[in-house]
Amino acid sequence: MPSFNHQRFFADFAARTGLQLTEPRKQGLEFLLNAFAADAEFTMLRECAYVLATIQWETAQTFQPIPERRFSKERNPRAWANQTRYWRTGFYGRGYVQLTWGENYRNTSTKLSGLQTSVNGNPVSITATTFTEHPDYVLEPSIAYVIAARGMREGWFTGKKLSAFIREDEAPDYVNARRIINGTDKAEEIALLAVQCELLLRAAAV
Repeated sequence: MPSFNHQRFFADFAARTGLQLTEPRKQGLEFLLNAFAADAEFTMLRECAYVLATIQWETAQTFQPIPERRFSKERNPRAWANQTRYWRTGFYGRGYVQLTWGENYRNTSTKLSGLQTSVNGNPVSITATTFTEHPDYVLEPSIAYVIAARGMREGWFTGKKLSAFIREDEAPDYVNARRIINGTDKAEEIALLAVQCELLLRAAAV
């Protein structure tokens, strides 16, 4: 992927998104821009745009890996009951794409086994049991990024891949690309974010 001019990106950010450029938001975006630029597996800017839009939505506009929010039993009993199936296990949503359920933590550990990374500045070698033993590692930006990027490219979450919706010389299907993560839930809203992200990235590409 090309590198991105951060100054140009941030100059356009508030006007394009309507979001205030807070320092935590800026730090999160700087990390992601650098990660995209260093990721040789991304060959199309639109792929990065959709991943960035997904991260924006899944992290409640923070662009930082976050833990899942617990629903209110009184205000949203159906969502609360669904969360309760896994909440007490400790394998609730974490990261850029909200990894949930113990099986998914185990599968992701297996897929990333052998990855050399760091957590809180300390070197870590991922094994087949790392994320079941240390689920909060998924909140580390470098780990959360690999899960989001590889997961969306390789179809880890629903079996659907980025390549099914974003191709060379074709208009991207940003609406149905939501099927990579979660059916068609909020698909239209995230598609609009992807358009914004594409314009930002295209203007800042160098």
